[in-house]
Amino acid sequence: MIKPTPLPPAEESGRHYTTPEGYFEGLEERLLAQLPDEAPAEAVTPRPTLWVRLRPILYLAAMFVSFNLLFRAFHTPEKTSTTTASVTTQTPDEEYADYYAEYGERMRAGEGYSSYYQDLTGEPAPIYASYE
Repeated sequence: MIKPTPLPPAEESGRHYTTPEGYFEGLEERLLAQLPDEAPAEAVTPRPTLWVRLRPILYLAAMFVSFNLLFRAFHTPEKTSTTTASVTTQTPDEEYADYYAEYGERMRAGEGYSSYYQDLTGEPAPIYASYE
């Protein structure tokens, strides 16, 4: 067990810790002499640059991109074979060509246009000048 060190009495310790003679006389003048005469000018705070303001947003975007790439790297999609059956009837090109040739002939003949217009609107076709 450690024995506590006995403390000296107050009178004995007071002899060792004393202030020099006349220390507090003229203390105020000495302190004021050490202070500068002028108050320092207020420091102008620099305005943050565009990079300083955008840096946190850029770091956040980079974090999201890295997380996305990380998930894509370790995520293996399940491959399921889903085929959709589509029913289409293939019409030969000759049938299309014949249909449009016949349609063009009817339109050129004049009565084809008026009958087509009448079928759509229910009114007789307006009379236009001939383009031929």
